[in-house]
Amino acid sequence: MGSSQTLLVLAALMIFGIISISANKKMLDASDVVINSEATITGTAVGQAEIEQIMLKRFDQNLPPPLSTDSVNVLTSPSDLGPDPGENPDNASTFNDIDDYNGYVDSVYTPRFGYFKRTCSVYYVTADNPDVNAETQTFIKRIDVEVYNPYIGTPNHEISLSKLVSYRYKD
Repeated sequence: MGSSQTLLVLAALMIFGIISISANKKMLDASDVVINSEATITGTAVGQAEIEQIMLKRFDQNLPPPLSTDSVNVLTSPSDLGPDPGENPDNASTFNDIDDYNGYVDSVYTPRFGYFKRTCSVYYVTADNPDVNAETQTFIKRIDVEVYNPYIGTPNHEISLSKLVSYRYKD
């Protein structure tokens, strides 16, 4: 084999190496996209499950029988949102109304992605501004659930889910 043939073989090997590296990188990037997407879908399901669990509770424990009022003043004060005395802040089964979940944190294990951490916030909002804490009682509460997992493909590895819950009183 002459020196020109050796140079051609070396050039061919270099080109093959560059193509192989490029192809491997593309396959790894595609795999990351699939994993991030699957983790995001799973995280969304985990967060939605928490919201559905919260929605099973009463709007507010301070509503007088027959659970009807036309005054926001009887509702839980914004400073008192969260677990009430006698409720275990680490055990949601002890909660009796929606706002008890304010500040609640738990984790859900999945075999494929490990733990998903859920953090809940509950606060009052107005119909005109449902994204801003009203800092006073209203007939609308907002539930925010942040779900964290290192495989979720957002910059902070979190997704946020929100739900507005309104109370309608009887006239």
